[in-house]
Amino acid sequence: MKIIRYALILIVCASLAWVGCKKIPVGFIGETMYYKDSPFSIEQGNVKVVTSSLNLDGSTLPVLVKLLEVRKKGTSQKAEEFYAEHEVYVYKQPIDPDVDTTIAQVNAKREKKMLPPFEFLPSGQFLFNAGTAFLPARSEYEFDVEVSNESGTKVFKNIGEIHFRDPELFKPYAIAASWFNDNGVATDNGALSANPEMIIEKISDEGTNAIVKIVDQNGVPFNPKTGEIIKRGDRPTFESYAKFNPVTYTDTSMVCNFEITPFPIKRISGYGDFLMYYRIPSKFASLTTFPANHPPGTTFSINPRFGFQIKQLGTYLITIKLNGVIHK
Repeated sequence: MKIIRYALILIVCASLAWVGCKKIPVGFIGETMYYKDSPFSIEQGNVKVVTSSLNLDGSTLPVLVKLLEVRKKGTSQKAEEFYAEHEVYVYKQPIDPDVDTTIAQVNAKREKKMLPPFEFLPSGQFLFNAGTAFLPARSEYEFDVEVSNESGTKVFKNIGEIHFRDPELFKPYAIAASWFNDNGVATDNGALSANPEMIIEKISDEGTNAIVKIVDQNGVPFNPKTGEIIKRGDRPTFESYAKFNPVTYTDTSMVCNFEITPFPIKRISGYGDFLMYYRIPSKFASLTTFPANHPPGTTFSINPRFGFQIKQLGTYLITIKLNGVIHK
């Protein structure tokens, strides 16, 4: 019995010694990491876009993700343009047009820096800036990452793709126009005989300008400098959204340097999607179709209203065409 007992003790001791010598794994690093939103679809030129983080496949935290290389899709060449630096605005704090009403206040919250179009975060996320506007239009890329934690390091080739797409330059919202009897009766009004149109064109990549022009059905502009376009009481106008620079007037249009996008940056409570209200007095306009049940000689003012938002830098012409209206 003693021999058997000693033999068992020796076996246990040997087992413990073997276990003690064997290296115990520290942590875990996954084999099947992935980006659930890849390929990332990115609008070029936007001030700030953040992608989703890397799915770590249950890896032990903390994990550090490092970008190794970005290539043009389907090639073995590093995409040098992806790393090129350009001057862009970096916003340190959000802009509030109700508080930041001067360029000095806006500039206190932003600064110009020479940067590549992205920053790669330790979580594996891309933070894109406005510098993506300098990349080739509709370009596509693939990239590799290195992932490390206390368990070790792994390299993942072609783990994700980035597809750039044309940005939304602007968005038209409501456009409407009505006639209003000069007798002052609030209920004596109606829709024009033909629907108005809002035509938005980007006419230059330079500047940050919005040019609003209101024209009759033949394209003849109404003159804001001579009172052919006036405000409608206390309702919002173009000026209500132009916070940083004053609106200037020409013989044919209203012009504003909006400075930052999107413009307008903030809605006005109770007035929908950036609505702007104007009136064209009856002495400057006539209707092609005279409203029924009104005696000859009745005069009618025209009330256009419209809303839009500019999404990217540049100079834009916004034409409000009043079909069914003729300039006198």
